[in-house]
Amino acid sequence: MGPNLCPRHVCNTLGLMGENFKVKLNKRNISDEELIKDMKRVASEIGKSSLTGDDYEANGEFSGTTIRRRFGLWYKALEIAELESSQRQINNPIESLLENIADVWMKLGRQPVYQDMNQNPSQFTAKTYDNRFSSWNNALLEFSRFVESGHLPDEIEKPNSPSKGTKRTPRRINWRLRAKTLIKDSCICQMCGASPSKDPTTLLHADHIKPWSKGGETVPENLQTLCSKCNIGKNDLL
Repeated sequence: MGPNLCPRHVCNTLGLMGENFKVKLNKRNISDEELIKDMKRVASEIGKSSLTGDDYEANGEFSGTTIRRRFGLWYKALEIAELESSQRQINNPIESLLENIADVWMKLGRQPVYQDMNQNPSQFTAKTYDNRFSSWNNALLEFSRFVESGHLPDEIEKPNSPSKGTKRTPRRINWRLRAKTLIKDSCICQMCGASPSKDPTTLLHADHIKPWSKGGETVPENLQTLCSKCNIGKNDLL
C-alpha cells in the first residue's frame, strides 16, 4: 500500500466501483470439473443458455484465459459444459472432424477412445462427433472408410487430374496418406522403434521409402513411418 493511501481511502475506492466488485483469485491446481461447474453457474445466474468470454469475465470466479488455456478453444469448453455454442456442430466440415481424429491418433500413438476427444490435443469434443455421426463408433467407421478410399460420405467421385506438365504424384504427403501410413505401422518408427505411446515427445513423419527426388511416388506402397530424428538422419538416402 502506498504511503498516501490509507485503508479508508481503499474502502472508499472500492465503494465507488459498486457492490458487484470482486477480485479474481489466482488459484493453483484448478480441476477441469471446477472450471466447468463455474461456467454452468455463471450461465444459470445470468439466465443464458450460452456464455461469451465477456459474460464469464464479468461473473466468473476464474479468468476466461484460464479456461481457454485448459480446453484449447472457448466453444470446446462450452460443449463440455453442455452450453450452446456459437460454432454449431453442423458447420464443422466432415473432413476437419476426420482430420482431427487422425491428429489425435498420431499424437497419442494409438487409436483414440471417446474420452480422449474431450482433452488436448483434440480440437472437437466427443459430443460433436455424437451429434454429427450419431455415435463415436460411426465416426471411427467413417474415418476408416475415408482413410482407405479418400472419399468423404456422399461425395461424388471425381476423376484424378494430373498436374500440368507431369504425371507424377505430388511430393507433399496429405494428412490422409500420412494417417494411413502411421496407422499401418502402428505409429512406430520403422528404424528405431520410437512411438508416442512410449514417449509422448516422439514426433512421427510419413517418409518416402524411395525418395521423391529420386523418382519415388507418393503412394501407400512407398511410404513408411519414421520418427523426426530418423527421418532427418535418413534425408534422401535409399
